[in-house]
Amino acid sequence: MRLAALTLAVLCAAASPAVSARADVEWRADPARSSVTLTVSRLLAPRVTGHLPIAYANVVTGDGATIPRSVVARLDAAALDTGDAARDAQLRGGAFFNTRAYPAIDFSGRRIVPTSPHAFAIDGTLTMRGVTHPLHLDVHEAGELGEPGGARRIRYIASGRFRRSDFGMTSLRGLVGNTVALTIVLETVSR
Repeated sequence: MRLAALTLAVLCAAASPAVSARADVEWRADPARSSVTLTVSRLLAPRVTGHLPIAYANVVTGDGATIPRSVVARLDAAALDTGDAARDAQLRGGAFFNTRAYPAIDFSGRRIVPTSPHAFAIDGTLTMRGVTHPLHLDVHEAGELGEPGGARRIRYIASGRFRRSDFGMTSLRGLVGNTVALTIVLETVSR
């Protein structure tokens, strides 16, 4: 009985046409068109906004798809820019980002759930100051862009929030908000 079932399975597999799996496509960040904006509230003052360059990002999609299968990114914390040199120096210091010891911030997103044809949610991890915590991102826009010369590009715009105290940044609590909002613009080019 087992031999007959095995023989039938082999014959059916040989008779049916081969179904090829769609190839994965790797995309890399275009640093000139990608950035992360951090926003935090302050007591008796307007919100503080800072920008972090994306040093590296790799997105993997199925061929023809814009919603990724995986995302990894590295941010250049040492290049944090709020437009105020004194504040930037304070934020890069040991009480906040401690960029001398931890010059990079890493994100890895592995659980990606489509929420519409061109939107999805990513559950991943954020590693900052040597501490790793979960981070949820909502991608509000994802779409392939055409470009002269035929280069394929995809732009992702995402948002999320984290608590700075989760990463050991507890200085000036009460004066500076604990919740940090982030907005990510990631423009990628196929490899």
